[in-house]
Amino acid sequence: MGKTSLNDLVYSFEPLKIITPDPDHKINEAELQKSIQKSKEMVAVIEEYKRKRAVPK
Repeated sequence: MGKTSLNDLVYSFEPLKIITPDPDHKINEAELQKSIQKSKEMVAVIEEYKRKRAVPK
């Protein structure tokens, strides 16, 4: 397929590759929990920032 540019970025509209996950893959629960906690903290910071910037009506 063709390529398109927008704001100096070039995009290639190629089909996505579908990858099936390995059913025997084991996750590291401790790392997963740390990642979830970090994400929650980042969302809380963003929400607080948005709340502070909100214009009172």
